[in-house]
Amino acid sequence: MSVSYQQCEPEFQYHKGEDHDIIEFQVKDFRKDQLRVHMSRKGLLTVSGERTHEGTKRIRFRKEFNPPNDCKPDQIRAKLSSGVLFITIPKKVVPQPLGQEPHTQVHRASNENATLPKNETKSFISKLKIGSKTAMKVVAGVAVLSLMFTVLFYVYKIYAPVIMHI
Repeated sequence: MSVSYQQCEPEFQYHKGEDHDIIEFQVKDFRKDQLRVHMSRKGLLTVSGERTHEGTKRIRFRKEFNPPNDCKPDQIRAKLSSGVLFITIPKKVVPQPLGQEPHTQVHRASNENATLPKNETKSFISKLKIGSKTAMKVVAGVAVLSLMFTVLFYVYKIYAPVIMHI
């Protein structure tokens, strides 16, 4: 009785972020023990899976990625949840000079090449991030301006006409 192998290509999405990248594989028919994520000494990230199908058939896949140069290979994590394998690739965060915005992109699966996509920028507004201290300063400034406007409105529109008629 011989075992036959059938190759499959699960759909995947590559999400590139500022401080980490995430690869999502659609592997609904695979269990955790049937999947493997491996980082070679040469820096190649391999995602593979193999499972039994109809007794003597085995279904398998294998995808290789060149992770970003600034990744932290010892902190790569994988999690299987509801048929989706999430692979998180943390990156070394380098402070960006003022005036530059971080790059974010999504890469959908194709049958051609499984290398990482080139950088594309998203709109400035969608990537606007401010710290909680900065947000509190902005809110406090708006509150002070609102209070000043209210006082000035009261003085010139309500209080001033009363004084003039006396």
